[in-house]
Amino acid sequence: MQPILIQEKAGIPMNRILFVCTGNTCRSPMAEGLMRRLLAEHQLPHIEVRSAGVSAMDGAPVSRHAAAILKETGSDCSMSSSTLSRSLIEWADIVLTMTSGHKQHAIGRYPEFIDKIYTLKEYVDDDPNAADLIAEMESLIADLQVKRALSQQVTDEERARILTLERKLPDYDIADPFGGSLSLYRECAEEIEAALLKLVAKLKSQAN
Repeated sequence: MQPILIQEKAGIPMNRILFVCTGNTCRSPMAEGLMRRLLAEHQLPHIEVRSAGVSAMDGAPVSRHAAAILKETGSDCSMSSSTLSRSLIEWADIVLTMTSGHKQHAIGRYPEFIDKIYTLKEYVDDDPNAADLIAEMESLIADLQVKRALSQQVTDEERARILTLERKLPDYDIADPFGGSLSLYRECAEEIEAALLKLVAKLKSQAN
């Protein structure tokens, strides 16, 4: 059986997905485990999934509550944490973060890979207006970073435009359940799975 090649808009095979959070013990491993189960259920077995954390220590186990939730849903919970690295970014066809902060951290460290780094909820959002706002925001932020690097002053108009865009943008963050109750982890997993179901639908549509 030949591998299923999921095609993104640019024609890149979407066979390797990397989920990213902070410590890689709660949200991103839940996304990894849940996504593996969904890929099996939807007969997309040749898509590989991994996860990492922007502040993770290699080799830490999945948190107790996250492991319990994964077991409840019949999902794999045997993974251990990995630090976000260049090799993992290079491995992935797409990088899906749990929050905008994780996204900006990854882009800041590996700006050459900006075209494949999104928040999970942003990537599955099909609102074209939101996509336009995000594109403008990222372009403006990139321009401001260049200005700061050159010790140039950021104008009041530029600051005001960023604040306006921030108010208009949807909230794409998935809150960290770390230290919370099992029910809080369950709510987090449900939010992640809802986004993953949209991701699976998108991947299947791109395969056709």
